[in-house]
Amino acid sequence: MFTRIISRRPGWLSRRRLALLGGVTASLIAAPIAIADTIQGGQRNPTNGSTAYSQETEIIAASSGWGTRQSNKGTGGGAIYGCRAPAGGLACIEADNLNNGTAFDFISGGSVGGTIHLSNPSGAPFTTNATGVATGLNANYLQGKQASAFLGATAQAADSAKLGGVPASSYVQSSQLTGYAQTSQLMFAVVTANGSLAAHRGATTSAATGTTSYAVTFTSNVSACSYTASPTGPALTSGAIGVAGDTTNPDVVDINAPAPLTQGFHLQVIC
Repeated sequence: MFTRIISRRPGWLSRRRLALLGGVTASLIAAPIAIADTIQGGQRNPTNGSTAYSQETEIIAASSGWGTRQSNKGTGGGAIYGCRAPAGGLACIEADNLNNGTAFDFISGGSVGGTIHLSNPSGAPFTTNATGVATGLNANYLQGKQASAFLGATAQAADSAKLGGVPASSYVQSSQLTGYAQTSQLMFAVVTANGSLAAHRGATTSAATGTTSYAVTFTSNVSACSYTASPTGPALTSGAIGVAGDTTNPDVVDINAPAPLTQGFHLQVIC
């Protein structure tokens, strides 16, 4: 168009207008340099392999369905994303739901939904700040042990009914101790010269059964306990005090001295 005008009316265009047209033409020629390349299918973008986009490439949608869709009708995968972010930096993939719906949804027709591979196999596959129960997750390992390695809540451990390898039936049952003094119980009685009961623990009565014999009665069966008797005051000059369980009453301890105990005696019973 410009050629026709100039040839029909030579000299008609002023230098200023020629300069303006020249600037517009130069702008039109240079304009594609400032416009981003069109995305080309089936090849790398940008097409120049030595360059890369230096800013985010955004695709904004206002749809009630999906914003974008990538699909592969062949036998290959749908999409692959790679990045070079360092530890603690941005993730290669981030899905942000700015509303209150879910952020991701994985669907597969196979028997395995997916895998997470780490260079360090002892690392954590993922972390979360959520503490709720994940429906459908099957935690089969705890500290590296399968669930079958732990004892069930109502199961009985092997040999748990034994003590030192001996079954419980070999030990005296608590029901068999009724009427006996309790284990490690210390009882005592201080008996005066005439056989009356003074200070005591576990004893109920005492009496002189002869000039050198006495009987002390306790609140429970003491036939399987040990007895110790000693005179009050000076030691005996000859002989010793004899102590034994009564042959007719298991709650009674009999004391026999070689001579009258003029100051009484002390009796200890340990069960």
